[in-house]
Amino acid sequence: MAMRVIRRRFVSRAAYGLAKRMMPKMSKTEREALGCGTVGFDRELFSGAPNFEKLVSTYTPLMELRPEEADFLAKETEELCGMVDDHEILRRKDLTPEVWEFVRRRGFFGLKIPKEWGGKGFSTAATSAVLVKLGTVSSDLTSTVAVPNSLGPGELLVRYGTEAQKQAYLPLLADGTLIPCFGLTGIHSGSDATSLIGSSGVVERNARGELGVRCAFDKRYITLAPVAGLVGIGFELRDPQQLLEGRGEEGFTVALLERGHPGLEMGPRHEPLN
Repeated sequence: MAMRVIRRRFVSRAAYGLAKRMMPKMSKTEREALGCGTVGFDRELFSGAPNFEKLVSTYTPLMELRPEEADFLAKETEELCGMVDDHEILRRKDLTPEVWEFVRRRGFFGLKIPKEWGGKGFSTAATSAVLVKLGTVSSDLTSTVAVPNSLGPGELLVRYGTEAQKQAYLPLLADGTLIPCFGLTGIHSGSDATSLIGSSGVVERNARGELGVRCAFDKRYITLAPVAGLVGIGFELRDPQQLLEGRGEEGFTVALLERGHPGLEMGPRHEPLN
């Protein structure tokens, strides 16, 4: 008992103090991200004595699929699985034109986009069920469908986009006319959104007095970038002249750029294992 007290008071406390001094300070972006989180089933799991009956009764209803979701899982998703040959995908390094067309035509790129914008309006549970089934036949197909329904800008536009942005992009994202990708990972900072080394933007006014952002970034390992028509770019925004005037804040920001935007260069397909 005495040794435990001595170890805690002298060894553990000293080690904690040393580690605390070595760790970088938490940024504003990190604090905001932590503050946005909620506590769900993990509270029970980490309590040391989880109430499994409570977990089942609470979360089982959230996993139930609506009839249209269950029908899509049993029909369109099953049909797509039957069209895919994983070995052929690896050999071609691409999906077949028939699979691309099917994924677009049957709405796989707009699973979570609301129906009013041409999407399926599926729940997170239904989207996850579709991805799980696709994952049984091809990880590449799963990633192709997963990115537009998770990292892609569709859900961001639904939640935070202006009406003009929604009208311009959501229907095209839902029907696969525009395939999205999310440019977060940098060469020197990885996928750490709180430390985007080499990805920055400054608020400026152009010669006509219009407000804009001049960005500089270098990204890699961006899934779907070779075929993407709409790119979400994550960068650190600065406003040294206070031009935003309360209409936004400095910090982590996402900009939407269409392929072919002046200054946006999309490099050749990169294969890290070659």
